[in-house]
Amino acid sequence: MPYSDPKFPVVNPNPSVDDCLSALRFRDWAVLGGISAGAWSYGYIMGRPARMATASTAFAIGITFAGFVVLQDTRARLLGYKENAKEVTSIGMHAIQPNLRLKASQQDPRFPTATGMASESTKPKLDW
Repeated sequence: MPYSDPKFPVVNPNPSVDDCLSALRFRDWAVLGGISAGAWSYGYIMGRPARMATASTAFAIGITFAGFVVLQDTRARLLGYKENAKEVTSIGMHAIQPNLRLKASQQDPRFPTATGMASESTKPKLDW
């Protein structure tokens, strides 16, 4: 995930694989099927002596790749890094949202400030 602050509401701050699979959209299923079908077709076309074995191997590689892509996209939506209006309406926002207001002295976007999620034991206050 990116090292920046989420731009959208956080739905689940620690999503599991089951959470990601339950939040799949139609687009995710289409990406999964399209990449898998494309990989099988490529394996069938290029695997001249043993077409079916090559196509099956390419399909297995393609569905693995598609699974990683879809899970990464769904996890980004649940964490608030991508547009997640459907997830917010269906699942709801998490009770604790990060405080994303920047201080006047910290206007540089290179330094993320998700201060609402850090506890005192993780990030103690400085004692000058």
